[in-house]
Amino acid sequence: MNVDLIVKKITKKTKAFLPVHYTGYMTDMIKLKKLSSKYKIPIVEDACQSILASINGKKAGYWGEFAAFSLHPLKNLNVWSDGGVITTNSRKFYNHLKLLRNHGLKNRDEVIISGYNSRLDTFQAVVGNWIIPKAKSIASKRIANAKYLDKNLSKIKGIVIPPRLKNYKIVFHLYIVFAKKRDALIKYCIKKGIEAKIHYPVPIYKQKALAHLKNKKKDFPVTNEHLKKIITFPCDQHKSKKELDYIIKTVKNFYK
Repeated sequence: MNVDLIVKKITKKTKAFLPVHYTGYMTDMIKLKKLSSKYKIPIVEDACQSILASINGKKAGYWGEFAAFSLHPLKNLNVWSDGGVITTNSRKFYNHLKLLRNHGLKNRDEVIISGYNSRLDTFQAVVGNWIIPKAKSIASKRIANAKYLDKNLSKIKGIVIPPRLKNYKIVFHLYIVFAKKRDALIKYCIKKGIEAKIHYPVPIYKQKALAHLKNKKKDFPVTNEHLKKIITFPCDQHKSKKELDYIIKTVKNFYK
């Protein structure tokens, strides 16, 4: 989210700010928090890809009235099927959320509101309880792997590393860089056995589900520019130095 563009988008219909902490980065929450206070608009953080990410030591989920964290199997902190966590700093909304997740039941026989069945099943809860203590070590390993890739890929002409802001802790749910001849590079890497990807090849504004908004290409210049160059390389906590070296060597050979 470009926080500098927010003010002119605020209308009487605006209910909340919803920053998406994408790929392990975070939105500029310092600026957004000031806007939230000024306009009295609450913040709902989508922190699904950024558990333990932080700005000035203050973690994703700290900044807003609410935050959502994903436990999807592909996330940094995952269960074996699907699940998620909502956090809030409001006792009132905490109690409301507890009702919403369990059919609106106050107890076995009384329904207070129309709710949902959003309980995390016991099996997934067991997995979650097992992996939560490992969250810090998982984040640390991903950060170390990303730092190693940054150091070596930055030496290759044709690769540009995105800004790594000093006061930001980036947890690298995805490791994305910019590449010249990106389409040819990704084909080459896949041929060499590296599971490189594009996250995501079709931007949200082009999705059929949002066609009714009548978005125009010219409205998203940064998105369109990134779409030509972004490439994702594996950097998860399971990657060894040998595997990272193979990625680096493969990219280097491509540009030779």
